[in-house]
Amino acid sequence: MADKVKDARLYSANKARYIGLGDPDTPREEFVTNIHRDTYASLGQHDSLLTYTAVAMNRSPEVVRQQMIKKMVQPKGT
Repeated sequence: MADKVKDARLYSANKARYIGLGDPDTPREEFVTNIHRDTYASLGQHDSLLTYTAVAMNRSPEVVRQQMIKKMVQPKGT
C-alpha cells in the first residue's frame, strides 16, 4: 500500500515539474509531439549536443540552433 502512495506522490511531483509527461488520457500524438519538442529544445540548448549535431550536419552551430527552435515551434507534420 505504501508503494502505491509513494508512486502516486512521485508521479504528481514529476507531472508538476515536467509538463510534457502527460497523464493516462493524453493521446499518443500529443505525447509524441511533446517528446519531439523536448528533444529539439535539448539539442538547441545544450552546447555539446548542439556542436555534435552541427558537425554532423556540416553547418554552423548558430544555424543549427535556429533550425531546432523552428522545428520545436512548428506543429507536427509540417
